Amino acid sequence: MSACSLLFRYSLILLAACLLLPAVTADTAPLWTVQAPAGDEFSTVAMSGDGSIVVGGGDRLVAVTGTGEKLWSGWSGSELCISRDGRYLVTSQGNTVRLFSREGIMLWDQSIGTTVTAIDITPDAAIVAAGGGSYVQSWYNSGVGLGTNKTETVQDLKISPAKDQIVVGTTKALRGFNLSYVPFWDDEDVAPSAVAISGDGSSIVVPNGIHLRMYHGSGTLLWDRSFSGGSILALAYSTDGSTIVAGRDDGSVIAVDRAGNLLWKATAGQWVTSVAVSDNGSVIATGSIDRRIQVYNRAGVLLGNGTTENAITSKSVAVSGDGALIVAADSARIYAFAPAQFAANATVSQTTATVPETPVTVTTAAVRTTTTPSTARTASDAGQVLSATTAPASVGTSVPADLPCFLVPVAFSLIVLAGKRKT
Repeated sequence: MSACSLLFRYSLILLAACLLLPAVTADTAPLWTVQAPAGDEFSTVAMSGDGSIVVGGGDRLVAVTGTGEKLWSGWSGSELCISRDGRYLVTSQGNTVRLFSREGIMLWDQSIGTTVTAIDITPDAAIVAAGGGSYVQSWYNSGVGLGTNKTETVQDLKISPAKDQIVVGTTKALRGFNLSYVPFWDDEDVAPSAVAISGDGSSIVVPNGIHLRMYHGSGTLLWDRSFSGGSILALAYSTDGSTIVAGRDDGSVIAVDRAGNLLWKATAGQWVTSVAVSDNGSVIATGSIDRRIQVYNRAGVLLGNGTTENAITSKSVAVSGDGALIVAADSARIYAFAPAQFAANATVSQTTATVPETPVTVTTAAVRTTTTPSTARTASDAGQVLSATTAPASVGTSVPADLPCFLVPVAFSLIVLAGKRKT
């Protein structure tokens, strides 16, 4: 065989091999970035549901529009929550809870007497709640106190969008209170680090190590599922209740449906510390300590990714309700992305669809009712929320290959052609 023929043959084989290699999604440049003020650092980010305002928190609050135009900066805030329409912002610093207007005007501040570790505001900004140490407290939008109580060390809390209760995760239990913090129900078999509630308040999701647990709004345990892998560090729940997303300390992210079925699992970096999801679950974003931002759709397709300057920590990724804007923050700046940026580069990730893992079947209520407020729902109102004993199994589906189908025969044809040249 001549040297020319050899060169031709191996060139064709190399070309075929390149065609058969999986595609790699390159990092996408942000739509815009906002730098932290000189000498200050961001530690969290929040965005209104309509995507009209983004606020970076930490040593100083910095507020910008959804297009990155600066609105104002000042004060400081280690915890952040924004009302759905962006008209109000609640923050905390040390012992103090503060409510701001969209324009950055402080409307009131209140002390709970200990370091605040969790805050929340209802979508319409009517109610504000906070907790820290063993204290929990709530207020009307006007700043008038609603109630206060004591419990175990507070890890997280959420006000139900239905405005009928406040759910608190402590180091010893999951507890439901009415808006004045009168005890409603509790489950002392779990000590959740995070709490998430659907947009209608009908379902509550919490992590427990490698488990996820869903409760009806009344406190009845609907299912408990175990997912092999790392412990859950970050949790997000779509407003429509269809999609639960969890970031874990083994670098994986999982998506689960409302019945507890595993939709998919993917590698999203080392220690996935922050996750967020759009209202209908169609856009999912993750952030990790190795500076990676990844964006998926609900089917588990990796739409695109980006890299930040520094590690992404807890509560530092957000997605607008319609999924059109994604923001993340590291200590140095805020980064914004849009799914439209990724359209040309979208590839199938290493994600695989799978059948659900072994469930813990729940046949009885796992809560102890203490006091039932007049607005409380009952277990008969569960509606479309499925229990583990009745949930249909998810059917495994195959994931398309990274290589477009029409290129596969081209690659093999080239190899055959090389063989013919040899003879």
